Amino acid sequence: MSARNRNARGPNRNSGSTQGEEAQLWSQIKDDLRTMVDGVNSSNDSLRNIIAQDNYIVKNKDTVDLAAEEQKLDNLLRGGVKGADLSKQQIDALIEHITVLRALVKAREDAESQASGPSSLGGRERSSGLLSSSARSSSARGLGGREKDRDRERDRERERDREREREREREREREQRDRDPGSVYDFDGGGDSPVPSPVSGQTRKLGTSAGGSDRSGNRDSMPPRGSGGDRDTPSKGDSVPPESAGGSLGPGSATASQRAKVTFHKGQDVVFKPKPTVTNEHPEWMMGKVQQVLGEGKSRRYKVQDADPDLPPEQRSEFRTSASSMIPIPGPDFELPDLEKGKTVLALYPDSTTFYKAEVMGRDSPTGRVSLRFEGEENSVTLQLVDRRYVVEYRS
Repeated sequence: MSARNRNARGPNRNSGSTQGEEAQLWSQIKDDLRTMVDGVNSSNDSLRNIIAQDNYIVKNKDTVDLAAEEQKLDNLLRGGVKGADLSKQQIDALIEHITVLRALVKAREDAESQASGPSSLGGRERSSGLLSSSARSSSARGLGGREKDRDRERDRERERDREREREREREREREQRDRDPGSVYDFDGGGDSPVPSPVSGQTRKLGTSAGGSDRSGNRDSMPPRGSGGDRDTPSKGDSVPPESAGGSLGPGSATASQRAKVTFHKGQDVVFKPKPTVTNEHPEWMMGKVQQVLGEGKSRRYKVQDADPDLPPEQRSEFRTSASSMIPIPGPDFELPDLEKGKTVLALYPDSTTFYKAEVMGRDSPTGRVSLRFEGEENSVTLQLVDRRYVVEYRS
C-alpha cells in the first residue's frame, strides 16, 4: 500500500516541477505576444506614414521643397526597416519560447504515460496527451508559418518601396531633362519680371554687379540636364567670324538668309535659345559654349553647353540647337563699333547668364561698357553697364 502511494506521488512531484516551468514559459509567451502585436502595429503605422508621405510628394512636387520632403521620406523608410527588423526578432523569440514549451509539455505527458502503465485508462490518457501535443504542435507550426508569411510580405513591401523610390528618382531626372530652361528663373517682385516665375529660390550669380543693380540675382535661368551627339567636330576653318554674321552689331546686322549660312566652331562663345518643350513656353536667350558640331549642310546641328558658373564644366547642361537659334559672341580682342543711343539689343544681364531685351542709353567712358536700360526696368533710375562683347543684335 505504501509502495503504491510512493509510486503515485513520485510522478506528481516531477510533474509539479515541469508544470512550474511551463507556467513560467507560458507567462513569457503571453508577454512576447503583446510585444509582438505592438511591434507589428507600429510597423503598419510606419508603412502608412511612408505611403502618405510618398503620395504627398507626388501631389505637391511643384510647390514643396522636394529635397526636404524626400529627406523626410528617407527617414521614414529607414525607421520602417528598423521597426520591421525588430518585429522579426520579436517573432523569432516568440517561436523559440513556444518550441521550448511544446518540448516541456511533451516530456511531461510522456512521463505521465509511462507512470500510468498499460491500463486502458493510461492508454486513453496517453492517446489524449498525444492528441493534445499534436494539436499544440500543429498550432505552433501554423503560427510560425503565418509569421514567416508576414515576414515575406514585409520583405516584398520593402522591395516595392525601394522600386517606387527608384521610379521617383527616374521621374525627377526626366522632368529635369524636359524642364523649360527659359522659365526657371526667379524675380524679387512681380513688377520687375517680364514673365511670371514659376520656381523660387533657384538663382545663379556670376559675381558682384558692376552697375550696382538691385536685381543682380533676379535675371537667371537654370537649364535642365541634357545630352548631345558624339560626332567629331568639323575644322575651325568652316566657321564664320562673329563680326561678319552681324551678331555683334557690326556694320549692318545679319539678315535671315545670312544667319542661316553662319557656322560655328567648337569652343566658340555664343548666345543660344533652347527649344521650348511644351506649348506656350517662352525660353530666354542664354550664354553658352559650343561643345560639338553635328552633321553637315542643312542638317548641321550644334551641341551647346550652358555657361552655368555654379557647376563644374563636366556637370553643366548641354542642348542640341541649330545656327538659327544661335548668335556669336565676339572674342575679347575684337574691335567693335559704338552703338547708337535708343537702339534695341539683346544684352547679358549683370550677374547672370541670361540675355534680355534692352535699350542702348550710351557708353560709359571710364569703363568702356555699354549703358543699358533693360525691359521691365523703365521706371528704375539705375542703368546697367555691360561689356560691349555681350551686347548683340536683338532677336525675339
